[in-house]
Amino acid sequence: MFRLFGIMLLLCFGILLDAAGQVLDKATSYSVDKGPDEVVLKTPGGKALLAYRHTVKPPPAGVDPSYGRAGYIHPLKTLSGNVLTHIQPADHYHHYGIWNPWTRIAYQGKEYDLWNIGDKKGTVRFVEFADTFQDETMAGFEAVHDHFIFNDGREERIMRENWRIAVTQMDDTRYLCDIYSTLVPTGEGDVVLKEYRYGGLGFRAREEWTNKNSEVLTSSGKTRKDADGSLERWAMVYGELGDGQGGILFLSHPDNYNFPEPVRIWPEDGNGGRGDQFFNFSPTKNKDWVLELGKTYTLRYRLVVFDGPMMADEAERIWQTFAHP
Repeated sequence: MFRLFGIMLLLCFGILLDAAGQVLDKATSYSVDKGPDEVVLKTPGGKALLAYRHTVKPPPAGVDPSYGRAGYIHPLKTLSGNVLTHIQPADHYHHYGIWNPWTRIAYQGKEYDLWNIGDKKGTVRFVEFADTFQDETMAGFEAVHDHFIFNDGREERIMRENWRIAVTQMDDTRYLCDIYSTLVPTGEGDVVLKEYRYGGLGFRAREEWTNKNSEVLTSSGKTRKDADGSLERWAMVYGELGDGQGGILFLSHPDNYNFPEPVRIWPEDGNGGRGDQFFNFSPTKNKDWVLELGKTYTLRYRLVVFDGPMMADEAERIWQTFAHP
């Protein structure tokens, strides 16, 4: 499955590069730099694009240790070096850059929460790297995550996730980050991801982005004023970056559950009027998703990380290339 994914990824990249008319320097390889706490993916020129944390990051001093976790992306940077993600903000200590937990889980007659980890009903843990890869076209890794529930002092693993991340550069201002999530129930029964307003692939944006200097645009033409709950192929979150601008184009694949996917967008007056940016592709925002024991489920997303402007028609063309290579 992952070999086919890699081939399709290369085909998509080739189409995008040809369409953009760009010739990238392939004299050296992308790289995966492993450290004691993080894996960093870099371009052939040595620019760090993203870091994945594989050891538990404790919360700030004085905060309940249950808010610590691993298995997330931060920092995610543009090619110009601007950081787009934020972790452990004081308003939501459980927010971790780009991460992928589920909020309302029904399992054997009880409900659990693996998103709001401070409630101590469950969490997600890094297990191991199933793969790392680097060559002239891309770099990436496959991390194994176990999803645990807490019940009367006992822990039980109810689901295993393989989270495969791959990056490649489109041109001097943009690169792609593909996220391929495979979910397999591992307990004694089905896992039901219950309908709830958020859950799944989440993005907490940089602290500097508020309702004064950042925007949202979706494939249906909605903005931050009316995008929450809309059904989308893609959504763009962007804002000021120093003297310029940039952001992330989030693409959902047509094979994903409940596509086009509902999105969770924070209101403009959230967080005491600051209007911090939070985005979430949430396939369970308007319906349950039953993961049956013995079966495998997948979700595919592509992030286009960009400096400068991006127009809606270009975002749609990029999504078409991703959806129909």
